[in-house]
Amino acid sequence: MNLRRLREPSFTVKVGMMTLVPLILLAVVLGKSLGDGIRARALDNAEGQAALIARTTDEGRLGRAADGATSPVVRRRLDRAFRRTIATGEVSGVQLLNRRGRVVYASDPALEGSVSRAPRLLGALKGEPASGTAPAPEKPAKHASEAAEPIEVYTPVRTGSGAPAGALRVEIPAAPVEAAISSEGRRLYAILFAGLALLCLGLLRTVKAASSRLRDQAAENEHQAQRDALTGLPNRALFNRLLDQALASCPRNGQVAVLLMDLDRFKEINDTLGHYNGDLVLERVGERLRTVLREGDSVARLGGDEFAMLLPEVSASESVVNTAARVHRALEEPFTAGGLTLKIEASIGIALYPEHGEKGGTLLRSADVAMYAAKKAHTGHAVYAPDQQQYSPARLGLVGQLPRAIEQGELVLHYQPKARFSTGAIEGVEALVRWDHPQRGLLLPDEFIPVTEHTQMIRPLTIHVLETALAQVRAWEKMGLDLSVAVNLSTQILLDLCLPDEIEQMLSRVGAPPEKLVVEITESAIVYDPRRAQTVLQSLHDMGLRIMIDDFGTGYSSLVSLKQLPVSAIKIDRSFVMGMEADESDAALVKSTAQLGHNLGLEVVAEGVETPAVWNRLEELGCDFAQGYYLSKPLADEQFLRWLTAYREMFGGVVPTVADPLARPRPRLAGVGVRASAA
Repeated sequence: MNLRRLREPSFTVKVGMMTLVPLILLAVVLGKSLGDGIRARALDNAEGQAALIARTTDEGRLGRAADGATSPVVRRRLDRAFRRTIATGEVSGVQLLNRRGRVVYASDPALEGSVSRAPRLLGALKGEPASGTAPAPEKPAKHASEAAEPIEVYTPVRTGSGAPAGALRVEIPAAPVEAAISSEGRRLYAILFAGLALLCLGLLRTVKAASSRLRDQAAENEHQAQRDALTGLPNRALFNRLLDQALASCPRNGQVAVLLMDLDRFKEINDTLGHYNGDLVLERVGERLRTVLREGDSVARLGGDEFAMLLPEVSASESVVNTAARVHRALEEPFTAGGLTLKIEASIGIALYPEHGEKGGTLLRSADVAMYAAKKAHTGHAVYAPDQQQYSPARLGLVGQLPRAIEQGELVLHYQPKARFSTGAIEGVEALVRWDHPQRGLLLPDEFIPVTEHTQMIRPLTIHVLETALAQVRAWEKMGLDLSVAVNLSTQILLDLCLPDEIEQMLSRVGAPPEKLVVEITESAIVYDPRRAQTVLQSLHDMGLRIMIDDFGTGYSSLVSLKQLPVSAIKIDRSFVMGMEADESDAALVKSTAQLGHNLGLEVVAEGVETPAVWNRLEELGCDFAQGYYLSKPLADEQFLRWLTAYREMFGGVVPTVADPLARPRPRLAGVGVRASAA
């Protein structure tokens, strides 16, 4: 037989029980107290009635009868005196006892001659009336009323003013008292239960309404606990639950897809238009995502500008890619916020079960890796692949360790020299940041910078590199070296309007003049928000800093931006320089870039110089500066000083050619420039 679990009582029933039980106990206590009160009053009345009987019967005669023998004449007189009282039913029996406790007269002759040792009798013989319930009769009662214990009263009787000669025992039936108790009890209980019923009715209505509100609130709380308050979409907790359910119910050869989406450059919307307009954009993005997905698919907001989509039934990876393409198309229509028309783009990472992970957490991490790969490559979306592990969870975990690394001095700068072609003088050194990790050893920038650029940690990292590089420049200056330093700024840092003030304070604190600092920016950083970038760069230029465009030729710079921005130099990307020996078109691009820079009044730096042949060819093409392994690899500060001393002693600051290393003149060592990069 199946046993069903007993259903737990509802909240209303529990409250009702908790309220009713004390009230019922109160009613019982009040009823007992009422009964005790009625009995006490009955005893008082009985004592008064017994005293009254004694007086009306002639207490002196009763005393003499108790003190001596009761003659037939006396008996007849007592019978006449008590008959009327007993006949009315107010008294059920009378006994006269002498001082020895013997019954000398009784309305029931059978009791005469018996001896009583009742405690109440002893009290009456001392002169004090005593009353209480009499013992139950030994013979069976004919009626239920007779079964109740009667009330007995012992009243002292005297012959004069002396000690009592005996006691008169008056027995009063209990039926009237019990009837009064019962009547008063019924009346009390009627009033109590009527009030209780009204109270319970009101209480139940109140409790039911409160219970209903609590259930509604609990349901609302549960809904809010699983939903994003801004967009109404499932939140991370609910999405994880839906993902686990989808994986558990996936058929043997089926696939489940997870798409992780991050809005590109959303932080700038918040910073420029405020969080209110940023929230409006997020709401509308959520609405558009709902229209893209099929019935049965899910979309959630995980936090910030990060969304996730779950496709529980996938036939092939191509269909998931098509879904990502539909998402991009849905976002193509401009958004309006803060009175402006905004174009929103997104990067989407795709991971498939079971190919890219068999658990929900693994799939999300794989999709996260793919999303960062898509963001880095500007492809819009990407399917997870193992070679994307530069954005792996291990590298993402490094971001969380950066505060400790900065605080404990684990980040160090290595310097790579830069020389002028025309003289061979060392006029620049690039300094690259390294992480001396306590467990993983020396980490190169590519292992932690790309991921850091997408987090808030890029700012403290850049500030740390700036201050460290300036302090190093100041230290070299004290050694007699006239050095300047340049720092590469990421897009996020370049668009920070507070940066100029912070750099000015830093220069003052370190004691380095502003002309010793050169900032390098990428072309893409300028294109992202040209007006804001120009505002920041102009402020830096007005302070005396120099501006250089890094990796020139790989981005989207225009002649207009080069003309309008306070730029003093451009650096040709290493990919063109290193490809010159194998591809003449690369050499042609380098020559054109050098001519363009000179026509605009800019200096031209070529990086990636690794052979004497490339050095000579770059000099022929008109480049101003060279940087690369042909001169030296990046060196720690002490190693760089030793290299600089050896370079000056061997070549007088000149880079030799293979044919005749000492054929060139030996120029004096000019001012040495240093470029510090956070990447």
